[in-house]
Amino acid sequence: MNLAAFTTQRPVAASMLFLAIIMLGLASLARLPVDLLPDISFPRLVVYTAYRDAGPREIEERISTPIEQAVSTVGGLRRLSSVSRDGVSVVTLEFLWGTKMDFAALQIREKLDQIRWQLPQQADRPTLLRQDPREQPIMTLAVTGEDLYRLRELSRQVFKRRLEQIEGIALATVTGGFEREIQVEVNMTRLAALGLNLATVESALKTASDNRPGGTIRKGQFRYGLRTLGEFTTVTEIGAVAISLPKGGAVTLREVAAITDGFRERTGVTRYNGKEAIGLLPTKESGTNTVAVTRRVFEVIEQLRREYPQVTLAVVESQAGFIESAIGQVEQELIAGGILAFFVLVLFLRDVRTPLIIAVAMPVSVIAAFAFFYFFGINLNIISLGGLALGIGMLMDNSIVVLENIFRLRDEGHALLPATIEGTGEVIAPVTASTLTNIAVFLPLAYVHGIAGQLFRDQSFAIAFALMASLLVAFALLPMLVSRFYLRKRDLESGRMGERENGSFSPSAPPLSPSPSLSIVRTVKIFLQGLFSYWKNLLAAPFRWLKRVIAKAVAPLLDGFDRGYKAFAAYYEKILEKALENPRSVLAMTCGAFLLSLIY
Repeated sequence: MNLAAFTTQRPVAASMLFLAIIMLGLASLARLPVDLLPDISFPRLVVYTAYRDAGPREIEERISTPIEQAVSTVGGLRRLSSVSRDGVSVVTLEFLWGTKMDFAALQIREKLDQIRWQLPQQADRPTLLRQDPREQPIMTLAVTGEDLYRLRELSRQVFKRRLEQIEGIALATVTGGFEREIQVEVNMTRLAALGLNLATVESALKTASDNRPGGTIRKGQFRYGLRTLGEFTTVTEIGAVAISLPKGGAVTLREVAAITDGFRERTGVTRYNGKEAIGLLPTKESGTNTVAVTRRVFEVIEQLRREYPQVTLAVVESQAGFIESAIGQVEQELIAGGILAFFVLVLFLRDVRTPLIIAVAMPVSVIAAFAFFYFFGINLNIISLGGLALGIGMLMDNSIVVLENIFRLRDEGHALLPATIEGTGEVIAPVTASTLTNIAVFLPLAYVHGIAGQLFRDQSFAIAFALMASLLVAFALLPMLVSRFYLRKRDLESGRMGERENGSFSPSAPPLSPSPSLSIVRTVKIFLQGLFSYWKNLLAAPFRWLKRVIAKAVAPLLDGFDRGYKAFAAYYEKILEKALENPRSVLAMTCGAFLLSLIY
């Protein structure tokens, strides 16, 4: 028993099966991340180390060279380079495509921890940076108002925290504005007269502003830790720091330095509409839905606007709008392709029922492909949806072949059910071979190395999944629909719908003598069926009239298409006859065209 025999003889079970597939596909679609492009991970890491007040040669000898020697043994490393500038060492590591960057980063961190004691104590701890497009901000916000310092503090303490509490937001970065800085400008002449230097002043400041453990106390069964809090809270406390003199005694910091409560030197300015503003850059977590996360951010923005009406919070740029526009255009092309394919079938078949049955294959195959997307970790982007749009025509090929073979057997006189089962079984092998051939063309794109492989992996999988789903639809769903909804009038009159060769079922067999109770039930059933048929015909009358009007309106178009197609077929037959008569000329022209394609 092939799959068509199962679905045609058990239509309820087949309907429930495909309903479950559709529900699974829709549930998967609701959970799929939406992004502009597939997840792209560049195999590149950067080790950044700051060493203030050091020259390039010193940076290279004491920082860059030890780091290069330590990380050069990491597996998969393809290229290693470094740049040493004033106060900064940047070591770039490029790996082979396909390297697991998470494990590579762990190995590099272990190597850096092992050489930490070799680096200068004044140098900062080496920082490992990854170049990942997914870590780019999903939107840009601008906060404008009167006082830039207060705006920055409000953005840092309130807005930033509220954004980072949103599900799917990993980090929110604050830019622009003024940052508070306590500046101590030492009078070097006064300092030299007292026999002091900058190291002494620095040591005194560190000692005075230090929190130290103060032991523990025990109260009952609990033990509490004590700490001596020495951090500065006011500028006056900083000026009162005592500095010991070499010959005895002490002076306060304010006697040898000018202490100013000011702002840090600005290295950049953030502007919005020509005015200075504070920038907020939220970054989403990896693997989350960009569009859904952006909607949550907009909800929080509306709440912040109501809570702080004196502050203007504007959205400068958002990736979600561009993503929705790009995805929407691809979806429109996908739908338009399906509609055009349907009308092409109508032109050739001159019947609406057959294209409608075939058209079921497209949405079911696409929805079933979404379930594969979910389980294989493929998100919705212009590449994956472009793959579905590219394969929308191929999704109908299998159904067209199966349906044509079924109708061929019907025209030869077979009953509907046997023709459906036998016609589907005859083309299982060639249709499967054709589909696997198409899959074999697109699927190897997933194994291409480099950026091209990461980009077109989703497209190849999308086409392969949709084609596999179309096989199931053509061999299971389509035969069931044909056996149930494509009945000709002569089938109903002759009872040839369910004839089988072994005669196990025949609607024309004489029924058994019914009991009186069954007769009553049957009478009520016939009455209800007649009532339903009456209302059905009454309601369908306007549609039948509309069908006749549309048929008369489009008849000239269909007739003209048929005449043009017949003329083209006749012309093609003449060309084919000449080609068969002159095989050498055809081969020579083919080879010439091939060589020209290689040259140009």
